[in-house]
Amino acid sequence: MGATLRPRHWPLVRALAGAMFSHDGGPPAAERLDALVRELDDYVSFASRTLRFGLLLMLELLRFAPVLLLWRFATFESLALGDRVRVLERMEQSRFVPLMVVFAAYKAILCLLFFEHPAEHRDMGYKTARGRWLRMLPASHAAE
Repeated sequence: MGATLRPRHWPLVRALAGAMFSHDGGPPAAERLDALVRELDDYVSFASRTLRFGLLLMLELLRFAPVLLLWRFATFESLALGDRVRVLERMEQSRFVPLMVVFAAYKAILCLLFFEHPAEHRDMGYKTARGRWLRMLPASHAAE
């Protein structure tokens, strides 16, 4: 079980995932977002100490990104969904490299975790379980 994220990070990561994966039908279900935060914590906990420190530092930059991008004194997780999406769009297009790096790092990790969920496979049209990696990496599967 992961132990990298602190309790103050959970609402921030949940808000990030909700904004990142929202669509016309709204953000994913609350249970799915909570599970995604746990998966992220577990995933990051296996990284080196230096990488974990960097990822936590990036979360702090994300928390205060609305000050830089919306000129609003608010934290990312306290914004409405539309404003959070706008912050992410501006981070993605920013010329300020640290903001782009934060966006790219968390987009990569969260997409990897989010789109490996069986419900997402069904929603994307996959008709069979994608278990090839289980046959190719039996040591990884045994660790679960």
